[in-house]
Order: sequence, then structure tokens, then C-alpha cells
Amino acid sequence: MDPSRLTIDGVPNEILLTILSLLPTASLLPLAAVSRRFYSAVARLAHTRMLRVTAQPDYRLILECYHPSAKISTPYLYCDFVRTDSLGLDARSPAPVGGGEDHVDRGLPEPTLGRLYGMYSHFRPVVQEENRRPRLRYPRRGHATPAQLDTSASRSSSSAGEQSQSRDGLKPEPDQEPERPSQDIYLDEDQLFSQLCTVTNLVKLGPKPGFFLSHVNISDGVIRVFRDWLATQAAAARARRVTSGGSDSCIDSPGQERATQEVLWADRRCHVGLKFRVAEKDDVAGHVWRAPVLVDKANEPPVAYRLEFEELRVRTSRLLLMVERSEAQELNTSGKAIVIASI
Repeated sequence: MDPSRLTIDGVPNEILLTILSLLPTASLLPLAAVSRRFYSAVARLAHTRMLRVTAQPDYRLILECYHPSAKISTPYLYCDFVRTDSLGLDARSPAPVGGGEDHVDRGLPEPTLGRLYGMYSHFRPVVQEENRRPRLRYPRRGHATPAQLDTSASRSSSSAGEQSQSRDGLKPEPDQEPERPSQDIYLDEDQLFSQLCTVTNLVKLGPKPGFFLSHVNISDGVIRVFRDWLATQAAAARARRVTSGGSDSCIDSPGQERATQEVLWADRRCHVGLKFRVAEKDDVAGHVWRAPVLVDKANEPPVAYRLEFEELRVRTSRLLLMVERSEAQELNTSGKAIVIASI
């Protein structure tokens, strides 16, 4: 065979995939316009990377969602990975990167860049242990009083008793439902909407808590929470509690929800979205907030709602690009760390 007549079409699939796999995703995607063969190879490589990007334990998502007037006092939330949308394939299993016959034999749809762009990764915001106990800005100094000593002694004895029961093999009481982070929304008379600033960051954990080896911003936007949307979601939540016998669990099936109504997007491109469980403050246990009695019929009364964080959705392709940017940032800043602390 004349070497001068050899083209890229004569390169085996295995060699082509090996060459393309050396490129970062930002440099890989433009090559999809070269030919159909390149398009198929780029789509399979991108699909594989998107399914594996959330399986890295060193990376965590940090969510900051706060009212503009409560930026300093609102703590950030870590987000636990739940699942990733897939093209008929389990998100935890690697995608095939060979020829197209492998997809056909396994009955899987052929990955396309359009389908990959529509994939989302789902996360659950959680309250950190350090944010459960309020911190004293100015700790008290001096000797402890006898009452404080008695209180500490009773606490230590109760904890010792619990430890002895666990050693004796007694079953502890079933754990309660984990606390969901929440955000309170107050709308004054005739106020149409409220705003929530939403910042989503990707960090790589360092050797100690509060130390991050890299930090990349995924989204920084503002969510408008309208009065009519709050009323509709609160009514739907009450209806679910009645029909399910008091349970108001999150519906995880994409086919059972209308994302355009239940998910509030933090940016125009819908890279990051939040799903809330909405309840009126009258329905929240432990709160006795009531609207004023005398309200003009022509005006909308003041209302208050509690928004519980159910889910954070991040476009998987966006997440993949940010992870690769974080890796490049870590290489460029080797030996340095980012410290986040309250001063």
C-alpha cells in the first residue's frame, strides 16, 4: 500500500479513540465537526467521561443559597451525589467506548451530543455538623458556675449510659428523618416575588476540614421566587401529604414531574437548578407565624413560606468541564491550598 494514499479513515477505531482520549473535553468537542466517524468517537468518549465524573470522592459540590440581606449569616451546604441521568444505561457503570456494534448488541441508544447535553447529575444538599450547633461570636471567659458543672455532669452521664446500652447489645431507637436545610421566604403586602442568590462551587477537599486544593465556580445567579409559584407548590405538597398518608417524599422519577414548574433554574442556560419542598409557615411545626387579621380585600396579604432543599441539579457536561478545569488549576497551583474560614 502506498503510504501517500493513507488517510485518517484508515486508522483503526482503537487507535483513534486512544489518540482522542488524550485531549481534554474542551478541545475534544470541536473535533466532532470533522466527520461522522469523529462525531461518533467524540460522543462516546464524552459519554464515558460524564458517567465517571461523579465517581471521584475527592471532589464535592458546595451550594450557597441565601437572601441578599442574609449573605453573611447563611451557611454553605455540601451536596451528596444521588444519581446521573443516562441513555438507557446505569449511571454507575462505565459506558462502552468501542464500536457502534456494542451499543446495538446491548440495546443501548447511540450517544449524541444533543442527548449528552440534556443529561443532569442530581445531588442532595445536606446540613453540615459544624452548622447544626450555633457558635458564640464572643465566647464567655471565666470559671464555670455550679449549675453549669451540674449540667455538664448530667450530659456526660447520659452519654455514658447510651454508650453502655450500645455495648450491651440493646437496639437504639430508630433514627429520625435527617434534617433538611431550608430557607424562609417572607412576602410583604402586594410583593410579587422574592430573590435568592445561588452560588454553586466545585472544590477538591484538602487534608484538613476547610482546606481546599482547588476551587471552581459552576454557577452564580439569582432565583426569583414568585408568590403564585409558592402558593401552587404549597398546595401540591398538601395534596401529596393527603394522598400518601402524611408522607411528602421527593418524587425522583423524571417522568412523574414537570421540571419547568418544580425546578427553579439559577441561570438562563439551565446549567444549575434547585428543587424545593414548599410549605406555608403555618404548616411548619414549631412556628406560629400568622398573617395580619385586618387586610384590605383589594390587596394581597403578607405570606410566609418555608423552602426545604430537596435536590440540586447540575448539567453533567458543565460539571465535567469544571472538573477538568479544577484538575488544571491544581497542577498550576501545586503546593498551595485555599482556606475558607470565618474571621
